[in-house]
Amino acid sequence: MSARGTSVAGRRGSREIILDAVVTVLASRGSDALSIRNVAAQAGVSVGSVQHNFPTRDALVVGAMTAVNDRFRARVRALLEHEESAEARLRVFCSEISCVTDAGLADAVVWTSFAARASTDEDIRAIHASDWARTEDVLLRLLTDAFPDSSVTADDAALVLAVTDGIAVARAAEQSDRMTTERALRLIDATLAPIAARARP
Repeated sequence: MSARGTSVAGRRGSREIILDAVVTVLASRGSDALSIRNVAAQAGVSVGSVQHNFPTRDALVVGAMTAVNDRFRARVRALLEHEESAEARLRVFCSEISCVTDAGLADAVVWTSFAARASTDEDIRAIHASDWARTEDVLLRLLTDAFPDSSVTADDAALVLAVTDGIAVARAAEQSDRMTTERALRLIDATLAPIAARARP
């Protein structure tokens, strides 16, 4: 391998370590603690290394969101490969986007931080809106496949996304006994049941 190839690989490794540190800082200390200096300390790299990869705080948030989204998609793809029925695939997707397990809580914290930044930053808002529009489209396809005899609409997908997103925010923000995994799954079931029961006209 050339010296240039080694340098690129090193930078890629450093970037991944930094993104892991961003997620850790957000999940354990909150968005107020997110700074280039704190991320550098968490990652065990220099401040300059963080600034080279992510020159601003917003760049850190966008980078973390991108990394979490990539990780989410890879995890869901792996899980869906093992599900034979369309309804099972729908429920896996809903469970994952709701972050019903403790393993998904870090993702939920990052999503919540990103959504908060989207309310005041136009560029981040555009990314957030685009991500969620794609997610709604995925849900629409999953719902249609799972309940082919129901008159599934885009509003059904929007409703399911609103409920699952709300569950994820509650689990991330509260981390209490109010929104347990069991309760989250019951709410998902209650949201899907009327759609499944609705006959196509």
